[in-house]
Amino acid sequence: MNRDSGAAGRVSAYLRQDTVLVSVVILLAGIGLATLLSASYLRAELYEKDPYFYFNSQALRFAVGAACGFAAFLVPVRFWMKAGPVVGVLTVLLLLLPLVPGFQASASGATRWISLGGLSFQPSEFAKVGIIIYMCWSLSTKGELARGFWYGFVTHSAVIGIFCGLILLERDLGGAVVACVIICGMSFASGLRWSYVALFAGIVSVACWQFVSAYGYRVARIRGWLDPWADPTGAGYVILHSFYAFANGGIFGTGPGEGLEKQFFIPEIHTDYIFTVVGEELGLAGVLLVAGLFLAYALRGLWIAKASPGLPGYYMAVGAALAVGVPAFINMGVALSLWPSKGLALPFFSHGGSNLVASLVCTGLLLRVAADGWMDHESGGAAAAPAREATAAAGARL
Repeated sequence: MNRDSGAAGRVSAYLRQDTVLVSVVILLAGIGLATLLSASYLRAELYEKDPYFYFNSQALRFAVGAACGFAAFLVPVRFWMKAGPVVGVLTVLLLLLPLVPGFQASASGATRWISLGGLSFQPSEFAKVGIIIYMCWSLSTKGELARGFWYGFVTHSAVIGIFCGLILLERDLGGAVVACVIICGMSFASGLRWSYVALFAGIVSVACWQFVSAYGYRVARIRGWLDPWADPTGAGYVILHSFYAFANGGIFGTGPGEGLEKQFFIPEIHTDYIFTVVGEELGLAGVLLVAGLFLAYALRGLWIAKASPGLPGYYMAVGAALAVGVPAFINMGVALSLWPSKGLALPFFSHGGSNLVASLVCTGLLLRVAADGWMDHESGGAAAAPAREATAAAGARL
């Protein structure tokens, strides 16, 4: 490529360097929109008098998210490094807003949303991006110290307490779990000792159980998960109908648009349980395809991390891969009843703008790191050789 061909040519060349990730996202977006249309058109026709209402709104959000992701792609990693502390503070303030009267928007007893000018969004979704950037700065500046007890375990335990504590105040256990996994995963990738990682997991597990046991409906949800047939019209209702959906789908599914469980048997099927539509209408083949695409996304993100010329890009890619991959596999696992129900969106599939925009921004960050790696390769890598050695040492953890 001619280096003087202009900014547009360079952007095009950068994107071509990771056709795998771009292709995976395009496939997920296409299948996701088609699945959402199938899952939501009856509900949209009944309640909104327009069968394409949810599809059209999601398509618009895809456009907004793609623009935000492209903007994230254009920003160099070194800028985010400098902005890390500021981004951390802004993320804390963002998570405080749902607790402030006049900003909060509640649903189902939870205050997870902010309402501004008729628009609502979920701060915990965008907080994932802020956490990635903050942890990228924190781990990179600490270097070897990030692997130790005080600067690694203690410091980032406090980070977990602040970010996840605020998310838990909004009664968003799923969002807190994802944030915790991102922080722990990035710390593990820095070379944090196994014993400290295990201690992280133990403390978080105890905290989660305390938070679950404090609410009767969450205990009932776990009981329903353990034995859905004991309460088929109550706690086990959605689980059993999810089973029916996957059973109806068989190997190759009933066909697009031909599913039965979306006909008001599973509530809000266009959000938390949209994966059941994949299982029923596309069958086992569709389930394996979608799960495989999410696995490819996560693995490609980790590959980009290992190929990064420096620690900041390495940590950023690890965090971005976790931010999309973890909620995806939690959501799919819930639909398959592999673990208890948790209100997490399936990235690129579930209706809603916050998760979609955040996922596309994470994709933009991944492509930025991939582009930096390509530019370093093109320049011979001399400038980033010391950073690459540090990245290789940390990358051995992956």
